[in-house]
Amino acid sequence: MGDNPPIMQMPQTRSARILMAALLLTLAGVTTALYIALNQPWLGLTLSSRADAYSPGIEVLHVARNGPAAAIAQGSRLLSISAGGQRVALQPSDLIEEPDYFDTYAEVERFFQRQTQIAALQARPLLLSWQDPAGQVFEQAVTPLPNRPLASLPFVFWFQLLCGGVALLVGAWVYALKPKGWPGRLLALSGLLFLPNTYSAAIYSTRELALPGGLFELLSAINHLGALGFGGALAALFLVYPARLAAAKWLWPVPIIVVGWWAMDAARLAPNVSWGVRIPLLLEILLAVALAVVQWRRSAMRAADRAALRWFMLSAMLGAFTFVVFTFGSRMIGVFTPMQQGYAFGFFLAMYLGLALGVGRYHLFDLDRWAYRLLLWVLGLGLIVVLDMLLVLLLNWRHDLSLILTLLLAGLLYLPMRQWLWGRMMQGELPPIDKLLPEIISVAFTAQTLERERRWLGLLDRLYQPLHNLPMPPSEADTAPGLAQDGMELRIAPAGGLAARRLQGRSAGQRLFTVNDADLATSLVTLFNQAAAGRDALETGVQQERDRIASDLHDDIGAKLLTLRHLVHGEREQAMLMTTIDQLRAIVRGLRQAVQPWEEFAADIRSETAQRLAAAGMALDWPPPLIGGLSAARLPPQDAAQQYHLRALLQEAVSNAIRHARASRVSVRLSIVDATRMRLDVFDDGIGIDPQHAATGHGLTSMQIRARALGGQIAWRRNIDRTPSSAPTDEAAESAAPPSGRGTWVELVFPLGPVHAI
Repeated sequence: MGDNPPIMQMPQTRSARILMAALLLTLAGVTTALYIALNQPWLGLTLSSRADAYSPGIEVLHVARNGPAAAIAQGSRLLSISAGGQRVALQPSDLIEEPDYFDTYAEVERFFQRQTQIAALQARPLLLSWQDPAGQVFEQAVTPLPNRPLASLPFVFWFQLLCGGVALLVGAWVYALKPKGWPGRLLALSGLLFLPNTYSAAIYSTRELALPGGLFELLSAINHLGALGFGGALAALFLVYPARLAAAKWLWPVPIIVVGWWAMDAARLAPNVSWGVRIPLLLEILLAVALAVVQWRRSAMRAADRAALRWFMLSAMLGAFTFVVFTFGSRMIGVFTPMQQGYAFGFFLAMYLGLALGVGRYHLFDLDRWAYRLLLWVLGLGLIVVLDMLLVLLLNWRHDLSLILTLLLAGLLYLPMRQWLWGRMMQGELPPIDKLLPEIISVAFTAQTLERERRWLGLLDRLYQPLHNLPMPPSEADTAPGLAQDGMELRIAPAGGLAARRLQGRSAGQRLFTVNDADLATSLVTLFNQAAAGRDALETGVQQERDRIASDLHDDIGAKLLTLRHLVHGEREQAMLMTTIDQLRAIVRGLRQAVQPWEEFAADIRSETAQRLAAAGMALDWPPPLIGGLSAARLPPQDAAQQYHLRALLQEAVSNAIRHARASRVSVRLSIVDATRMRLDVFDDGIGIDPQHAATGHGLTSMQIRARALGGQIAWRRNIDRTPSSAPTDEAAESAAPPSGRGTWVELVFPLGPVHAI
């Protein structure tokens, strides 16, 4: 549904080149990482970095059966390595994943020096000293393999390569979608920097025992550059997206600051390790959050931008929160084993993917719902962690007991809170279709087309609260209904003979239309069409019955009246018969719902009126044009009911003039007031009428009923008081109006359009 994505509008060669370059760069990175990781000596041991204050050495978690040190028992502790008269006692800190673990550069330097020493020994025939689980110490001569087998690389190594590769490819994909804008460039740059950040960490964090200090230091520097660059690109992204907060020239200081700070860290000029990497990275993230808040405030009426920002913020919160919980927080509360840093990159990858989805605006209309659901899951996890932490730290409970109670309390507290939060977050959610069915049927069965359209538009406005509810342009008449413009517009198919609509700006422009909105609109149109079909079938049945009655009146009663006309010779009786026959014709015509063009209709009723007045010895003043004002060809089509009521009302007015006015002349004017209204004026030169008595006297009640059926207003005045409330727009018609004087003036003003039945 909706518009084609931007990638379909750009040259395929360009997108292919971008994606191919990203793929080749990823493969080059994987090849380089594998070469460095495999080109290291191998003992066949999987060692643990967990410290044990009561045991010396390093715990052996796993021993490769085909490795050089296969004789060492699993669960033993590796105490030392010796070669060429040099001996190094091993300690858990030798296996620290990340040098940033230390606080001072002096500690980092000693760590690298020790890595260099261990790596130099590991490349030579060794004497291993180890202690088995029973406490007995052994020594064994071992010759490490010069290269590490591919199968020995742990899963976390491949996971980090996957995170970096996916980040780069996703960034390239977004850049291919938006190659000319800064958002796409910055996201691609962040992916490019995330790759060396993860690939370097994959090499040194999964080392068997040690790496040469120079290589380790180089990889650590690359890792720091990638981390600082990623944070800088993230902050710069929020500086220009979704709205530009500053000119593009303000982006150039960002890489200068990042590279300068990185160089200061690499040269050990920062006050300490925290100020070298951790604090600047934290400041970059805080700056990004601050800029995101500013973007949020500026996007109050831009629903698409807000949807992207909401996804951005949630992605960042999820990435940061889960990283803290599964790395640092887990150590403190002791609920589960701290996660390896390599796996924690997955949380940052999730954040990155969220940013990419927002910038690429992929299914932007669904991001709100996804974001809210993800937020609820994060809140549930946070509640469990906080409750467990409080029970463990404040009440000093056992971890197993606290976890059981935490899960129980979370279930009791969170589930009701979740329903309440979901209702608050999804305000404006649509009611179920079964609740709307009675209203849809009522709207579809509305007799008047204009009123039916008004109620249909009112229903759409109430459900979706759009900024604009517009008819579909003729040029887009064949456009498929559904979502368009990233959810900013909802296109609704024609319903029950009413034109297709385009709704813009959900909830007064504060939200996007979603797939659920489109699905409900489709259901509404389907039900409306079904109800309209039922209405049409009912009207067809009614019309068939009317035709039958009209045929009976015409063929039976009409024939008898015509026969009676030849048997009656008196002028008065002849006049009464002709009047009755004319009225019967009008009734038959109304029953058959015969619609006439306006010119033909006006000529017909003028001829009929002239015959009746001539039979009564009275003159008719109805000069051309028969319809004053706008051309009758420009009038909207009218239904037969309106013409029937108008004809009957004119007949009644003329009958009153014949019977009661004692007039010699009747003047009629049918004119157009404006594009929506028409008027009928009937004047006579008789004795006049008392306006106060008009509503009750002379059988005028039926004229009032018909005026209401037309949706108009009727008034009776003395001709001497003629001051039309709505003067005809046609000057010729006005000039042809009879002069003021004695007699009665009937004025009817009514709207153009379908009318009520009586």
